[in-house]
Amino acid sequence: MYPSQLLQRAVTDYTAFRTSLILSPRNDTVTKINETLIGAMPGDVQTYLSIDTAEVVNEGEGYGEMPAVEVLNSFHPASLPPSRLRLKIGAPVLLLRNLAPQEGLCNGTRLSVTRLGRRCIQARILGGLFDGQERLIPRIKLNSSDDELPYIVSRVQFPVRLCFAMTINKGQGQSFDTVGVDLRTSVFTHGQFYVVMSRVTDVNRLAVLLVEDEMSNRVRNIVYPEVLLR
Repeated sequence: MYPSQLLQRAVTDYTAFRTSLILSPRNDTVTKINETLIGAMPGDVQTYLSIDTAEVVNEGEGYGEMPAVEVLNSFHPASLPPSRLRLKIGAPVLLLRNLAPQEGLCNGTRLSVTRLGRRCIQARILGGLFDGQERLIPRIKLNSSDDELPYIVSRVQFPVRLCFAMTINKGQGQSFDTVGVDLRTSVFTHGQFYVVMSRVTDVNRLAVLLVEDEMSNRVRNIVYPEVLLR
């Protein structure tokens, strides 16, 4: 999916990752893939540390004390960027909030980093109506959802994640020329298998990674008939 020559080209060519993506069912797998690939890219890595605070929302359930800062930093809910965000010039990122929809900065927009500053990062939009246009992305305050943690975590960080790989849910509604599917962990909700297999424009450019065992050529397609019968 990402040969060394492509990683080299991405530093100067923002289109390198525009039509390629790896999809996986789980966030922890996606994080491992992204961290491996950012390390394989050429160039110096810039690390941005977040400022985290928390507010207790379930005081009656044994969560009366505020967690330590180190504990807050270790939380990685899907709605928040990493507390330790590692970026390089040319790396693809996914926007996690609607910053300026009229300018193409919507939740789910993919961009390629072109400049790393202390208070802002600059990136080019990948695909869509604003393809190739540069935008500035500032640090903002983001809050976790009520149902993700026993606390509402407020994190001041750039609202982006690396997106060499994304979860299947995040990839829904997008199409790519080349797609790698990591199914070492099987899909686990209704419709996920259909979504991941239909993200590619040409089936000949679809690659699937499965666990090597006696059933390695099969994968379970989870369907809830009651959903369809409604």
